[in-house]
Amino acid sequence: MFGERWQQILETQGDEIALWHSAGAVSYRELQKLACGLVPQICPKLGRFYLAQGDGLQITVALLAGFLTDLPVQVVEKDRQRRIPVISAPAGTALIKQTVGSSGVRRCQFFSFAQIAADVDRLHAALGLTACDAALAPLSVAHSFGLTTTVLQTLLHGLPTHWLPTPFPVGMKEALADKKRVFLPGVPAMWKAWLIAGLDLSRVHLAVSAGSMLTLELESRVRESSGLKLHNLYGTSECGAISYDSTSSPRCLASDLGTLLPGVSGHLSHEDRLMVQSDAVGLGYDETLSGELFTPPDHLTSDVIRLDGDRLHYEHCLGKGINVASRKLSPSEIAAKISQSIGGLNVAVFGAPSRDPERVQDIVCHLLLPPEKLTQDFKANICAALAPWEVPRRWIALSDDSVSA
Repeated sequence: MFGERWQQILETQGDEIALWHSAGAVSYRELQKLACGLVPQICPKLGRFYLAQGDGLQITVALLAGFLTDLPVQVVEKDRQRRIPVISAPAGTALIKQTVGSSGVRRCQFFSFAQIAADVDRLHAALGLTACDAALAPLSVAHSFGLTTTVLQTLLHGLPTHWLPTPFPVGMKEALADKKRVFLPGVPAMWKAWLIAGLDLSRVHLAVSAGSMLTLELESRVRESSGLKLHNLYGTSECGAISYDSTSSPRCLASDLGTLLPGVSGHLSHEDRLMVQSDAVGLGYDETLSGELFTPPDHLTSDVIRLDGDRLHYEHCLGKGINVASRKLSPSEIAAKISQSIGGLNVAVFGAPSRDPERVQDIVCHLLLPPEKLTQDFKANICAALAPWEVPRRWIALSDDSVSA
């Protein structure tokens, strides 16, 4: 299936730029050469597989190598350790995502090529990406949103991607300078930063936000400063894109997630959680939690949704994952790191609403120790064991045994 699509891209635009990266640019034919020279790794649960981890070029080459050889590809964030799946990959697995998601538990998700292609093709059609000359990738291409809107669009539809190591305005300005009709996907925290920096978005043809709630204020400010309509996109890593606000006018409610995409159906299940049916729903997790449903074609999300005619409205999430500026974090992972750094003390970590809506949540840490011991030096020692985005913003010391790790 992939081979025919890729061959057509090579025949029509093989010598054109496919990917800009920090060290230059590569054509589609050069990507092919790099992919053919990549050596697969061996995993007891996956057999021969390719690891897609690193910068945009490394991830794209690994994906291409796997698709060309029918070997699975495991995508891992650059700053994460690879998780070895606890089960063997299901038959037909082409892609393994490693993510926390809304559950708050880091796991592997398995997908066939057909399921991945269904999501990529659906987005390409619904967003009208044929009208764009290139996609900018200032967000992680190892994350589902970045993966399906950028480098997978390159490999399956021939839409060039300009990968950026950071979303900082200086690099964005340079990337936008030599392009005419750009597709720019980002999370609300990025859009807010670009707005504050006064980034010139005149070359952006399509602006999309996903990963967390898009406030009416931010949407309005982007419109006022650049004339752009910032389109809201909603989905999960398990089933890809679910709904999209394709309207050209600003929304009236921040909860508005748009309408279900063609080929996606959904209804409210118990607790008003959204049940999705789609040909992009993956093959399942490597470790399933109680009460979950993730098997083709059904996925029960953790999101409580309200239906208003054909439009979806987000209420809240029942999952334990912490959403910090659209980065999904595991409270148990953070708690374990903190506990280990302070000699096994009782620790509880959870997310609480942030005063900054684009940040979404702050990390809260409860420690079972006398309050007078929660000094700046004590917290600094803890923070040294954490990644910058894992550092708690709120600390609470409890002197009784009311907190369980």
